[in-house]
Amino acid sequence: MESPRVLIPVPIQDPEKRRFSLGKNYVNSLVACGAIPILVPTVVALETWRTVYESADGVLLSGGGDVDPALFGEPQHEKTDGIDRQRDEVEMALARWALQDDKPMFAICRGIQTVNVALGGSLIQDLPSQWGDAISHNGNQLGLERHEVAHTVCIEPGTCLARIMGAGDVGVNSFHHQALKRVAEGLIVTSRAPDGVVESVEFPGKRHYIGVQWHPEEMTADREDMMRLFRSFVEACANSRG
Repeated sequence: MESPRVLIPVPIQDPEKRRFSLGKNYVNSLVACGAIPILVPTVVALETWRTVYESADGVLLSGGGDVDPALFGEPQHEKTDGIDRQRDEVEMALARWALQDDKPMFAICRGIQTVNVALGGSLIQDLPSQWGDAISHNGNQLGLERHEVAHTVCIEPGTCLARIMGAGDVGVNSFHHQALKRVAEGLIVTSRAPDGVVESVEFPGKRHYIGVQWHPEEMTADREDMMRLFRSFVEACANSRG
């Protein structure tokens, strides 16, 4: 059986805007589950993206800079940075196409935020100043390694995420300063951090349309539950051909 193909947009992320960049563990985790990652730079024209998208079996949206708040009708907060409108345009189109076509989607960190905005939701632009600092969601400030647990999330029973990972408290890493505020219509919240921050969402009734706020790709080497997130996504991609 042919390996499923997973499309991943690759943005320009270095300060000098000279290189495209994607964390290798997104690729490693997908390959470990039998997928073939298809990496395409975000500078490719949208009409070309549509062609590539139609040849793929699923879409993964990765982490990165902040979504432009103009896309959800807010002025830019002083802490909002790393805006890339070309990336926003590409990834939001992919989020909408995948939902419409019931093509498997896995959205990670910035990815969950992109999906939420693409479907009509909004974001907290800076958690420390707009939400509170009862829990730090920035593992870098805590001095944590990428694979280390920063806090727990509580997964709601009866959800697709609970079927994959199990319901109840799960330890996750955390490297973000923004989060979902108004959750887009149709999405349901499947977990929250102890301070109430939304940590995952899904779209019920779809083959696989899941977003998480943490970085499971950095934890798959030691965590079977995190690997199951990728395995279930890849299996959905393989089954989407039928």
